[in-house]
Amino acid sequence: MNASPILTSSPQTNTKTPVWKISPSDGKYLINSVAVSADGDRVVAGTFFHTYGANESRRGPARRSVSSSENGTFGTYCYDATGRRLWANEFTGWQGVYWVAISADGAKAAAGGLMAESPQAGFVRAFDVHGTGKVLLDYPTKQRVNQVILSRDGEWLVSAAETLVLFRYDPKKGGSYVQSDEFTPVSATVLSSYPNAIVSVGISADGATIVYADYSGNIGVFANDAGKLTLRKGWKLPSSFCHMLQLTPDGRAFSAGGAAGTFYWCDTERFVADGTPTIAYSTGLSEAVYGVAIAEKGDVFAGVVNVGDTGRAYAVTVADFAPQVTDQFTILRNPNSASLNLAHGLLAVADGHPDVTPGHFYLFSGIVSAGEPMVAPLLRWVFETGNMSWPVVISANGKAVVGGSDDTCVYYFTP
Repeated sequence: MNASPILTSSPQTNTKTPVWKISPSDGKYLINSVAVSADGDRVVAGTFFHTYGANESRRGPARRSVSSSENGTFGTYCYDATGRRLWANEFTGWQGVYWVAISADGAKAAAGGLMAESPQAGFVRAFDVHGTGKVLLDYPTKQRVNQVILSRDGEWLVSAAETLVLFRYDPKKGGSYVQSDEFTPVSATVLSSYPNAIVSVGISADGATIVYADYSGNIGVFANDAGKLTLRKGWKLPSSFCHMLQLTPDGRAFSAGGAAGTFYWCDTERFVADGTPTIAYSTGLSEAVYGVAIAEKGDVFAGVVNVGDTGRAYAVTVADFAPQVTDQFTILRNPNSASLNLAHGLLAVADGHPDVTPGHFYLFSGIVSAGEPMVAPLLRWVFETGNMSWPVVISANGKAVVGGSDDTCVYYFTP
């Protein structure tokens, strides 16, 4: 193991200036999710609001509020690489947009979240990114939509709420998305007053492979056969539930977060064959792994975990179905998410906790796969935000790093 504490100094070291930063809500609401097209030219973000308790996790299920302060005018917003707003889709409701996605080709976008508190009502929306952001889908759910994801060209859309729903874009039906199938997880109550639901999903670039995780800790792999879902194999985590998973574009491998400082790497076909993860990587820490990422070809995977009030990020190199080298990076606050771009040797991390304390975005370079000349990974830059920061993504071409913060702003950086 290469245990290199890269960041131990002040966050003023290697500071970075964003190309632009924008508050879509003029300072009112949080940014819980951002997404960027493969070429870095289109960015989508959603606004959200919730008053969090000191020990409450953003990545947990929605909590009932005793205050009407979580009502507002929320929206999904689209920008170009210069920060020019291209369109917005807004609504008046409760808590707002929890997750956004954009197809790699930048043609389609999606959003999901909450619109009403009692009875709770969620939503999935899809948009034509071009022009004025025409709505291509407006689908109601009974619980918060935890994640939405699109295939490379936007033909397939998957949403994660009380069920997993698969939609297909049909140009013959007015250019809209049509539900093609739905999967309901095993009925169970795993958290107080909160029924079982899907927490995270992944889809391959061609839409043929889909993975999911639910609040009971079940992880499963589906085949998408022309719009019909076939569950090929499932596995239950030893304890707790999976906060996040990510699938490679080719569908051949995925990573998943777990409890007690453990996260997982799965070769998809091996997982289907034996029903267990290929690698269970233990950090030796006790906290859950909130964020995970996986490289384009699956040969490196990453996880972030709390260490008291700080944290660590791990980038694990895989060869011959086993972990070979691990790089560790010390994080100033509790880390919340990670993004890998191995083609450009980059790892991005977002951190921040508790509320009303600074958060950060980090960019590390020198991440390599097995067989590549080893270099010393280093902190390229860090940027401090005005509050907790949750999402961060790197564009596929490596030319953009986009983050969102509870300080209400979307940030666009060049590496």
